[in-house]
Amino acid sequence: MRQQIDAVVIDGGGTGTRLRAVGADGATLAETTSGPSSLTLGVEQAWRNVAAGLDALATTTGSGLGDARLVCGFAGGRSPDRQARFRALAGPVCADIVIVTDGFASLLGAHGGRPGVVLAVGTGVAAYALGRDGRVSSASAWGFAIGDEGSGAWIGRRAVSLLSRHLDGRLPGPSALFEALRPRVGGDFNAIQTWLSDANATRFATLAPVVIDAAAAGDDLAAQLIDAATEELETAIAAIDDGGPVSLLGGLAPVFAPRLSAPLAARLTPARGNALDGLVLMQRRGWRDEVVPELERQDG
Repeated sequence: MRQQIDAVVIDGGGTGTRLRAVGADGATLAETTSGPSSLTLGVEQAWRNVAAGLDALATTTGSGLGDARLVCGFAGGRSPDRQARFRALAGPVCADIVIVTDGFASLLGAHGGRPGVVLAVGTGVAAYALGRDGRVSSASAWGFAIGDEGSGAWIGRRAVSLLSRHLDGRLPGPSALFEALRPRVGGDFNAIQTWLSDANATRFATLAPVVIDAAAAGDDLAAQLIDAATEELETAIAAIDDGGPVSLLGGLAPVFAPRLSAPLAARLTPARGNALDGLVLMQRRGWRDEVVPELERQDG
């Protein structure tokens, strides 16, 4: 039976994209996944992967998208220029397109639109908080080129940097981390330079599990790197923290949750929902920006 799509909510990051078609009552009609759609990795790539996901949803539901709204939470979604280029590529596919950051979408989903803090850590990092006064604030999320400290991409880049120092004698001594990295990125200057020629945040993030596994196996250098990442994540939270509940999200959340300091660990709260749920909340309440209006009158 044909199901009419009222909106499609889209959570787009550096590793992949999740899409959910919802009806006018907010009920889920269908979900699918696609390739990366972080706007920092290229707006054209983001649109291609989103378009593939939209086609899959249209096929599953038997419904066109002409009257539907896209409500998108993208990594790199804060830039007005990237937003404009994405809308231009999308053209007439949908009636309306709302774009916010994936961190803001996660914040709304984790706490149901109520005050709290989220730290999303995966390929990138974003810390977001909704204060008791209704103010939204964020830390990190500056992008891989200058930030995302503590993320999977940051860990991978730091690991390759350490390997380079080891290979030219600036960091002597054996390490299981180096032995694990060589088959992935190469064991000499030319091989590593070739690997780096195609390296972006997503590719560096594929090395994070190598570091995590080496740390778990007792490698001191890998453990120091994970400790440094944990410290960076706590710094991001501290920059926006007003004492509310804290939720850790993203693929690396299970790695860092047990490593947080005792005061933060005591405030950890399971997320009520994910970024898609936050975007559905935005759609239901008619919000278009990273603003939470009339906090005191919400029933969320």
